[in-house]
Amino acid sequence: MRVDVQVLQLLESVGNKMRELAHPPLAELTPAQSRDYYQVARGFFKDVPVTGVSVIHSSFTGRDGHEVPIRVYTPYEMGPFPVLVYFHGGGWVFGDLSSSENVCKYFSSYAQTVVVSVDYRLAPEHKYPAAFNDAVDAIQWVAQKAWVWKGDPSLLSIGGESSGGNLAAASALYFMDDEEIEISHQFLITPVLDYKFDTASYKANYTYNLTNEKMKWFFRHYLKKEEDGQGVFVSPLRARNMATLPPTLMVTAEYDPLREEAFAYTERLQASGVSVNHLHFGDLVHSFINMAGVVDRSAEALEKMTRTLKDMLYK
Repeated sequence: MRVDVQVLQLLESVGNKMRELAHPPLAELTPAQSRDYYQVARGFFKDVPVTGVSVIHSSFTGRDGHEVPIRVYTPYEMGPFPVLVYFHGGGWVFGDLSSSENVCKYFSSYAQTVVVSVDYRLAPEHKYPAAFNDAVDAIQWVAQKAWVWKGDPSLLSIGGESSGGNLAAASALYFMDDEEIEISHQFLITPVLDYKFDTASYKANYTYNLTNEKMKWFFRHYLKKEEDGQGVFVSPLRARNMATLPPTLMVTAEYDPLREEAFAYTERLQASGVSVNHLHFGDLVHSFINMAGVVDRSAEALEKMTRTLKDMLYK
């Protein structure tokens, strides 16, 4: 299948705007500049209308004494509901609570789940393991607080997109055999799963949204040293034991450098006896969930993902 036409039109519009603004090459781009350009690009990604969800702004204190902002999305109905702790994408360098708000509202309303979105610390100001530590701390905090938002702490799932999917997968490994906190499901949307750039999808050298060069740029800012990339909390695909990981919803896109590592992770999970629902979209690209307001195929994919998530959470 070819890349969806509306996706190509959207990316062309964004690319034209970046050229108009004289977006520098990645070798010259600073993290601060990347966040500014990201905010401009976000203007092209329209929201999907969502109703029936309340929003609460809050925060918790992380292990280093810093405040971690969160947003809680709760369906209007009585509950109790399953709880999804969600981590936004952005290569660990950009992205925030606002950039993921629309999809979090969507998941909350249509999957009938409490969604707790976490504003973890960003690199390079806070390199690994800062974001991972915030993710772990958030899950522990939410496990204690879920009932406040009509959440059922016995149905605590974790998820995220791209770098957020990486944090979710790493956190699932961290809590895999925890005696106090049990993760019911993991929801991985086009996740980063290995510090390695030689898979078939990397070699395809796609230029749709996420590129090989961008992934290397993100990792350079995220990691303190290259050796950190060998650990399972950066590269979950390298975990030796996956047998007790929770049931998984894996979402992949064909024209994504991260495709093959997600395929490999799916195969490893299934070989370990873990139940996996794998949704693959053959005409979409990385970060397609953020395109659902302007790309029909992305909207269809988002609806299918959410319906599958709800089926898994309420099984």
